[in-house]
Amino acid sequence: MALSHIVVFNLTCSPEEIILSSTVNCKILEPMSLATNSFSSSMQILENKNVTPRPRWLDLPKAISKFFLRNRLVDTVDCKEVQEIMAKSSTTPQSSANSNIVAEWMRFPFTEDKQTLKFIKESKIMFVIRGLSGSGKSTLVRHLQSIYHDSIVCSADNYFMKDGIYCFDQEKLSSAHEHCQELAKKACIENRNVVIIDNTNVRYWEAKPYFILASNYNYINIVASPNTPWKLDAKELSQRNKHDVDLITIKRKVSSFEDFIPFYYGWFVNEQLSARLLSMGRDYFKECTELYPLFRQHLETLCPDITDGNLIKDYFPEDLKRKIVHCTSRYVGKGRAEGGKEYHQKEDVQKSYGKVFIVTLYGFIITDKTLGARIHLPQEALVLFDNPEERQRDMASSPLKSPVSPSKTSRHSPLKSPVSPRKTPKRSPLKPQVPLRKPSDANANFDECIRGISLLKTPSSQAKDDLSLKSESKDVAAITKLFPFVRPKSRGRAAHMTLGTADKIQSKQTAIDLLDICDIEKSSPAIPQDFERVKEGKSRLYDDSHCCIYLDKPYNIPVLFTGSY
Repeated sequence: MALSHIVVFNLTCSPEEIILSSTVNCKILEPMSLATNSFSSSMQILENKNVTPRPRWLDLPKAISKFFLRNRLVDTVDCKEVQEIMAKSSTTPQSSANSNIVAEWMRFPFTEDKQTLKFIKESKIMFVIRGLSGSGKSTLVRHLQSIYHDSIVCSADNYFMKDGIYCFDQEKLSSAHEHCQELAKKACIENRNVVIIDNTNVRYWEAKPYFILASNYNYINIVASPNTPWKLDAKELSQRNKHDVDLITIKRKVSSFEDFIPFYYGWFVNEQLSARLLSMGRDYFKECTELYPLFRQHLETLCPDITDGNLIKDYFPEDLKRKIVHCTSRYVGKGRAEGGKEYHQKEDVQKSYGKVFIVTLYGFIITDKTLGARIHLPQEALVLFDNPEERQRDMASSPLKSPVSPSKTSRHSPLKSPVSPRKTPKRSPLKPQVPLRKPSDANANFDECIRGISLLKTPSSQAKDDLSLKSESKDVAAITKLFPFVRPKSRGRAAHMTLGTADKIQSKQTAIDLLDICDIEKSSPAIPQDFERVKEGKSRLYDDSHCCIYLDKPYNIPVLFTGSY
């Protein structure tokens, strides 16, 4: 059929720049924004009383017809009216209902929260974007690019672009994904700040190579999908997608679209701060083994094959690949752990995903099995924390009992019963006693904050509404009166970051060791003479297997709540 009118579209431009020539008549019933980098501009709803029975857009060629269908451009209205409104929209901000819809499904902590944006721009983050064709995935990617200007996008679709034209070839699909993975690996090797993976990622195995890359190169993963109302509506997706994917194929992909549940959720520290925390933990380990001969002797009996006198190197071998530390909020086991799927689906978890929190580092624990950092969680993070070991300990009515004889001590045996805290070695006459700070002085030191890539002590305005302490209360442990962050009876006391484990010891053992120490702290007296001075804090050896570091000035650390896939 011969066309009497011609429509010329520049699809790379914003809606205001679309050129309509001749006198084509159309009515916009439910316009959708096509903006690439600007998300506030959108075409207004035009009204025309002279509506023809048959939509004339059906007579256009297939490509143009699909454009109209995808963007709900139907019926008739005078072209001059369209051009006038577009001219106004180029200078006047629009506030149509449609722009609100677009903004709503673009809202994530990593696109709006200032604290989160700052963290991501200073860290190594890999966004794994997933969604079916037509779901708004590409629009979300462009939105991320507009926020993170130094980001790099890796997409299998780019493999099929020839001179600006998409030429899909099913036989080359495998090569396209291999090419995309090579680009992502190259970006990781170059330490690009933000890497964006722009593929459909319908099933887990499709995204797994990128999760492995992130782990090997110390990137933190964020899995994101556009929250469009039609993201799983096959009919709507078949109309909206720009790659001519048919309805049958879309339906098949919708039915196989998997829910990505991680192995565990947690708060992740970026690479630079992780390195600093690992260094601090190892420094304290070395200091305590020098300060307490009894502790060192016990560890040496469990690690007889010391090669060069470096006990920590042999006792806590480093993970040469993954050097990102984290505080686990809940192990979900990809939904297979008891209660894991329910935790994954919790509203608080979904709303907090991809958001930065500020947690407080207030000490370290060193045992014959683990090396860990003690973490205090703010109230907004505490609602996400669910540690099964702590729950079981709280449910137990009797105190901790050792099932083995104290004389049988091994790295793989249960911990011994608590002994007198006065078992610490005598203080050297060359080392003057440092008076312990008063509780009131301690409160003044809580405003310490980690900024950027190093532990810099700068004032923080973070509220401490959950740190109020009534020292006169009979229920407060003695250690808490000296170090208010140390609360061996409170919920969240098992929050920690594992910095090292002995050979054949799982990282979850750190939570068990920390809970054992909390049980010791609850029942032990605490006076200044029980502590030894160490760098930036005080130490205490409770027995030959449990040593603690209490920092004089706790640090606030920015962490990203996400999952490990």
